[in-house]
Amino acid sequence: MRLVTASLLALGCCLGAQAQDTSRDAEQITSITKTDMRYVIESAGYTVTEDLSSGIGYVGTTDEELIFGTQGKACSGDDQDQEPCLGVEFFVILDGEFDVDYANSVNQRWSAIKALRLDSGALMMSRYVILDYGQTLQNLRLNMVTTTAIASQVQDENKTDEPLTAEQIEWGDDTGRYANDDACDDARFHDDGDDWDYQREHVLHDATDCRSLYKDGSLTLYVDFGDNSGEYADDNTCDDNRFTGDGRSILTTDSHVKRDSADCIAAYQAGRLNRP
Repeated sequence: MRLVTASLLALGCCLGAQAQDTSRDAEQITSITKTDMRYVIESAGYTVTEDLSSGIGYVGTTDEELIFGTQGKACSGDDQDQEPCLGVEFFVILDGEFDVDYANSVNQRWSAIKALRLDSGALMMSRYVILDYGQTLQNLRLNMVTTTAIASQVQDENKTDEPLTAEQIEWGDDTGRYANDDACDDARFHDDGDDWDYQREHVLHDATDCRSLYKDGSLTLYVDFGDNSGEYADDNTCDDNRFTGDGRSILTTDSHVKRDSADCIAAYQAGRLNRP
C-alpha cells in the first residue's frame, strides 16, 4: 500500500465548484472496480489525483485538500491484483510522530474508523467495507466521507500554531501606567501574567514597548484573545471556553474560541478570568 501523506497540496490554482454526478447512487454492488471507486470519489465532489502505486485503487483529495486513498481488497487473480474486488478500504495517513496512546484515543472517540500507529510514527485511519451482501454506491460514498471527515478533525487537532507576526497582533495603546519604559507590561506576553494585577491592567495598554520587544524576538505571545466575531460578543460575558473563572459564561462549545475578545479582555483585566 502506498503511504498517503495528509499534508496540503500545493495547488497553483483554485478548483471551481462542479456539479457532482449521483446518477448511480442507488446501484447495489457485491464487488468493486476502479470505475466504481472513481464514481464514489467524484460523486462526493472529491478529486482523483493518481492511481495507487501498488494495489487497485486511487489517491484522491477532498474539497478541503486532504489526501486520502481508496483501495480494493480481496481482489481477483492469483496475486489479488485484478478487478473486481470483494471489499474496499478508505484510508488517510497523517505524517508525524504519533504514539500508541493517541491512536487508542482516536479509536475510542471515533469508533467509525480504525486508527493505527505505523512504524514510521505516522497515524493511519481507515474504514473497511465488505461487499459480499451488497452495498449501494451512495453508502460507499458515505463511508468514504465519514473517514475523511474524522481524519480532517484529527489533523486539525494536531496542527502546530505558527507564531503570529507583529502585524497580526492587536497592540492597543500606550495608556498604561508603565508604558514607554522599555519593558512590556502586557500580561499576554508573560507566562505568569495571571499573577500580577498590573500586567492584567496593561493588556492592550503598553503597545510601543511590547511591539518593539516582540519584533526583536524578545517576547512570546502566551495568550491570544483573537477577535470579536462571535455570535454573543459584546454581552459582558466571556464565551471563550479556554478561560476559567466567574467571568466565563455557561457556553462550552469551541465555536467561541478566540471570537469574544472584548468581553474576555475586560473580564481578564478585572481579575475575573484565568488563562488557558
